Amino acid sequence: MRRITDGGVIIHELGTARMGDNPKTSVLNKNCQAHDVNNLFVTDGAAFVTNPDKNPTLTIMALSWRASEYLLDEAKKGNL
Repeated sequence: MRRITDGGVIIHELGTARMGDNPKTSVLNKNCQAHDVNNLFVTDGAAFVTNPDKNPTLTIMALSWRASEYLLDEAKKGNL
C-alpha cells in the first residue's frame, strides 16, 4: 500500500506556488515571476501542482534557465 509521506521525508517536495497566466488562479507567471511582486522569482519545484512520481530535476533546471534569462533581460532593460 502506498501512502503520502510526511513533509521533508522525500527529496522532491513540490507545489504551493502554481504557475499560470491568470493572477486570480496562480501565483507565478510562465517565467516563474510572482504576479504580485515584480522582483520575486521562484525557481524550484513550487510551481508544480502535481507530481507524476518522476524525478522533476531536469524540468526544474529548464524552468530556472528560462526564468534566469528573462530576469537578466528585464534587469538590463531597467524593469526590475
